[in-house]
Amino acid sequence: MKRFLLLLALATFAACNDDDGTTKIKYAAENTSIVDGFFTSDNMHFYGTATVTDSEGGTYSDPEAWFEFAGDRETLVLYMHQTRFAAAMPGLDMRIYQFAYTPGNGAALSFEIDSTVPQVRLPNETGGGYSYQPMPSYTLTEVEGSIDNTLCRVAFTCTVPRLGTYRMVYEGRLLEKGSI
Repeated sequence: MKRFLLLLALATFAACNDDDGTTKIKYAAENTSIVDGFFTSDNMHFYGTATVTDSEGGTYSDPEAWFEFAGDRETLVLYMHQTRFAAAMPGLDMRIYQFAYTPGNGAALSFEIDSTVPQVRLPNETGGGYSYQPMPSYTLTEVEGSIDNTLCRVAFTCTVPRLGTYRMVYEGRLLEKGSI
């Protein structure tokens, strides 16, 4: 079902092209999903740029990065759709599952996580379908993030054995509800 929703969202982005081929994305003017610092309603979808710097100083930038938050008044789940740390890396659907956050003022909140094992959406070993499975080789450290009304920032470090260390910084804007 999640793959279907992802394909539907990508088709929606493609369908929002102007006659000149540029994408018309509808950004929200305000964030109604965070009230008095607490997440209260529908998932929040952010669209922006993820910039990754490797341990040798090389950079890779994805100008179409899509992050999504779900949760409740105590915890959040961060979905990173088709995340990549390098141009040659296949996109992975990753999530950080149920982490605490700190309420801010109004439509704002923040979070910090010392270390977490993300989950990656992979085919089930026993047959059809997909599920999120822990991926210890992609352990994330120094995770920090904030949502300030319609702006989102997330940063973390990922050290992948035999491949290197990567620092990702994501900055995105909240999409209008119903635009995906």
